[in-house]
Parts: sequence; C-alpha cells; structure tokens
Amino acid sequence: MKDRRVLLGFLFICIGIAFFLQKAGVIHLSAGSAWPFLFIIMSAGFHAGFVFSKKTPEQTGLLVPGGLFLVLGCLFCFETATGWAYSGVTWPVYIWAPALGLFELWYFGGRQVGVLIPAMILAGTGALCFAGMLLTGLWPLLIIAVALLFHAAAFMQPKKRTGLLIPGGTLLVIGGLLWFETLTDWTYANMTSPVYLFAVAFGLFEAWLFGRKQRGLLAAAAILCAMGIFGIFTNINEVISERGWPALILLLAAAFHIPIFGPKPVKNAGLLVPGGILLVTGILFVFETATHWAYSDMTWPVYLLAAAFGLFELWLFGGKQKALLIPVAVLTLTALCFTLMYQPIIPVSVFWPALFVLIGIALMVFPGKKRGA
Repeated sequence: MKDRRVLLGFLFICIGIAFFLQKAGVIHLSAGSAWPFLFIIMSAGFHAGFVFSKKTPEQTGLLVPGGLFLVLGCLFCFETATGWAYSGVTWPVYIWAPALGLFELWYFGGRQVGVLIPAMILAGTGALCFAGMLLTGLWPLLIIAVALLFHAAAFMQPKKRTGLLIPGGTLLVIGGLLWFETLTDWTYANMTSPVYLFAVAFGLFEAWLFGRKQRGLLAAAAILCAMGIFGIFTNINEVISERGWPALILLLAAAFHIPIFGPKPVKNAGLLVPGGILLVTGILFVFETATHWAYSDMTWPVYLLAAAFGLFELWLFGGKQKALLIPVAVLTLTALCFTLMYQPIIPVSVFWPALFVLIGIALMVFPGKKRGA
C-alpha cells in the first residue's frame, strides 16, 4: 500500500511540475501537443513502480511497458513538434519501442538469453528498416547480414542451434533472392516466387544437418523442395499450371505415407488418415482436371470415400480396432447411396433394394456383441 501511495504521489508531482512550467512560460502545452507527455508520465510511473518495489525480480515486468511508453512518448513529442513531417521515415522507431522494454527486462531481470534474443531481433529489424530507406538497392544485403548473425549465434549456442538455424537459413536464401530481384528490377519475380519455399526448406535442412537430425525436419524440407520445383514448372508451363496442381496433393499424400512404410517406419498410424484422404482426393482431382470438371456433379461423393479410405488405412495398419470400421461403413454406404442416386444408368427404384442388401451384408459381416443373460 505504501509503494502505491508513493507511486501515485510521484505521478501527481510530475503533473504539477508540468503545469507549473506551463504557467511560468517555460513550456507551451496545448491539447494538440501535450498528449505525448502522457506516455512519458506513464513510463515514469512504471519505472517508479519498479524502483520503489526495491527492484525485486517479480516487478521487472513493469519495465517492459515502461520502456515501450518512454520511446513512444519521445517519438510523439518529436512528431507533434515537427508537424508529423518525418513520420514516413521515423516509423521504425515503433519497432524499437518494445525492444527497449525487453532490453530493460533483460538487464534488470536476471539477464536471460531468451529475453535478449527478441530484443535484439526487434532492434535489428528497426535498424534494417532504417537502412532499407537509406540504402536503396542494397537493403537485401542487410537481410543476409542478419542471417549470418543467426548462424553465428547458432554455432555459439549448440543447445539452441535448431531454433536459430531455421530463421537463419530462411533469411539467407531470401536475402540472396531479394538481392537478385533488385538487381534485375524484379523482372523475374513472377517466376522466382517458389524460391521462398526453397528458403524455408534450406532453413529446415540446416537445422537437420547441424542439429539432432530429426527426421521430421528432413521430411518437411523435402516436401517444400518438391512443392517449390513443382511451382517453378507451373510458372513455366501453362498446361502444368492448369492441370498439374493435383500432383501437389499426391505429394502431400506420399509424405504422410512415407513415415509409415519407409525404411524406418514410425508407429504413428494416425498419419494414414490425412494421407489416405489426400491420396483419394488427389486422384479425383487428376480425373476432374483431365475431364475439365465435366463429371463433378456426379463425383462429389468421392470426397466421402476419401475420408472412409483414410480411416480404413488407420484400421488396417493401426491395430484393427473394430470401432473404426463403423465410420468407414457409414461413410462408404453414404457415398454409394449418393452415387447411385445421381448416376443415370441404374434407376432409383433399383437403388433402394440394393441399399437394404448392403445393410444386410454389413450386419452379417459385423455382428453385434452378445449380451449376457
């Protein structure tokens, strides 16, 4: 309670001093120019709260909004004094505002590396934005410089290497791509867009190569590379662009099946559900694009069969739990019902008896459990 009273008193003193200076003619405050001082006063309040709490680690969180409001208050004072004439140049200061708050938290709160990293990233991003406005055409080199910093930090801290190499590798490739784009006046931008997929794939590959070699990272990198290669061919060839996109779905389906049926299979059979759905859906889209979607009014029940196939794969390779066969049977019968209703060959009058026959077969194949007397 005493600390709160001291903090409140400090705020009133600051307000009183501001009004006294206004009356003395030292400063000239108006409704249009005085409001930035509210941010500075709030910043002073947060800092005073930390100081009067004897700088305990539990109160260091007050420094984050304190530093944030301090930078914003100073920036707004400058903007109002200059009539916002430089607002088109000073906007990166907004990025520096939380960086200062986090830096204060790091400096007075135990100096944890996890707090310093986002502060440095924000500070570097703000500096990068300023440099980008000053160095027209050379700003991609700054992205490459940031990527190299990530790599240096990754090899200096082996325990956090994976988390640093992914953004480092991604930024390295993106920086090189953007440098190429600026040198060529973005002439090939429509064709080089898939390189952004390669950038993320490169970051994942670096994390796998220099990290713990987790198989998931390598699989994700391979999928992104395949999608990037397909994207390049799509941009070059219009036929592939119109009819080849279902291959991406088939690639994703293969990516879900490879961990199960690969040389080192994993036990997570749940991957087969999205894998089976994507496999059937991809085959359907290949047919639809080949026929220019002429039969889409009749083939839409295949989407139900796709879900049934994914669940059937889970049942077949995941322990053969009988409970999974129930949704498989329901989805399959529903899809067959709609297929027979919308096909022109067999009349609907024949369809309903066939439905009862299918239900009877299902009851014979999957008998219910016997109840005890």
